[in-house]
Amino acid sequence: MENIITVKDVTFNYPGEETPTLKGVTLDVHKGEWLSIVGHNGSGKSTLAKMLNGLLLPSEGTVYVSQYTTGLPNDIWEVRRLVGMVFQNPDNQFVGTSVQDDIAFGLENFGVPREEMVKRINESVARVGMEAFLNQEPHQLSGGQKQRVAIAGILAQKPSVIVLDEATSMLDPIGRIEVIETVRELNKKEGITVISITHDLEEALSADRVVVMKMGEKAAEGVPEDIFQQRELLKSAGLDLPFSLKLSEALRQQGVELDKSYLTQEELVNALWKLA
Repeated sequence: MENIITVKDVTFNYPGEETPTLKGVTLDVHKGEWLSIVGHNGSGKSTLAKMLNGLLLPSEGTVYVSQYTTGLPNDIWEVRRLVGMVFQNPDNQFVGTSVQDDIAFGLENFGVPREEMVKRINESVARVGMEAFLNQEPHQLSGGQKQRVAIAGILAQKPSVIVLDEATSMLDPIGRIEVIETVRELNKKEGITVISITHDLEEALSADRVVVMKMGEKAAEGVPEDIFQQRELLKSAGLDLPFSLKLSEALRQQGVELDKSYLTQEELVNALWKLA
């Protein structure tokens, strides 16, 4: 598959810290895929996320985005146009007094002409279902709506990749579903590459691939079905099993004749209906 991002032998040290936060990480991100990078707090996953659009630069190694390199001054603006970041707290991302002003701010930084700017703002809010809130003050929105506006601001810049850096961790269940479904539609229908940085394994279940980070290193990589069978690995990385998998195993231990342990709630419910 075609790679859109390549992380090659990347090590990173925060100033004043003896132990590297990232240690020789190598990773390919395929064009159009949904990749989840999971790990416990301190595993290095959010530091890795910030490497992907040049918010942090490697102490050693190289990050390539398309034909550009994050460490080259002439490339960095193209890298940041191609890779959009959505962070944990949406309130920290707003700078405008209205939804449209906030989206316009990022476009102004990239020198987009006004006529083109208006077009992109209208298109981006429509893509995340927020066109009715153009003149709304951001602080009046729900958590899920704020994150959808943040995503619209990124979409207006026409990125190839969206990085969700713990972007759903502060949301209630409804807001979390809103954001994940919005991004999933962009991924499936428009081919935008999605990189989800999370410690929530339920969120990672819908990914095409999963990378497990542990103490600054890539501990495992594969499709969800394979990764979530590696119980000892997940436990050693400080991660819990998805709820559906744990419930499946508990039911089998109680004598319920399930043919396997199921990863998603939908699969488990369908299997139980067949036994009824």
